[in-house]
Amino acid sequence: MGDVKNLKEETSDLKKQQKEEPQKYFQEALADFVHDAASGDAIRHLCDLGYTTDAIMKQLTFPTPRERVEKTVYRHLTERGILRESLPEHAREISTEGLSERALWALLQKEILRSGEENVYVSCPFGTIRRDREARLSRMLSCLTGREREYLLGIPWKPAVMYHRLNSRMLEISVSLALYSDAEMRFYVWKETI
Repeated sequence: MGDVKNLKEETSDLKKQQKEEPQKYFQEALADFVHDAASGDAIRHLCDLGYTTDAIMKQLTFPTPRERVEKTVYRHLTERGILRESLPEHAREISTEGLSERALWALLQKEILRSGEENVYVSCPFGTIRRDREARLSRMLSCLTGREREYLLGIPWKPAVMYHRLNSRMLEISVSLALYSDAEMRFYVWKETI
């Protein structure tokens, strides 16, 4: 008799869970819609203007949790191709070993001019470090200005190496990290064929 009772309870729990899942999905979709209507466009616009997550939080007039702002910034950066989880197979690494700051800066700027900013990326190991060793990440980023650190720490990096387009902000950050920290910064270029 106990087995039948347990089976009925399990069946009841399963039915209840099946009813709750669509409601949960609907609630999340509604929350995303409200967030997007209230502050999504503003967050994306401020992100495009170069604001960090902290600076965006200060500008918003509609109360928005930091986690939502980070999520919106991350999604916007990935949709625009500024952040990538992987590179095309035909990407090649740019050799930067032994270069001085001036030489590294000149090499990367030359590559950006030749290939286009949208085809030059730098590897970003921050998500692999951030979750388990905050002290190491702090030491790694200590060579950066406060605004540069704020930018990197405002991105919710995936727990893997990611790639950031080598735009003017990231060029400055990555050259500093490559030369003055223990971060393993690697630079890549590719030309997409149409």
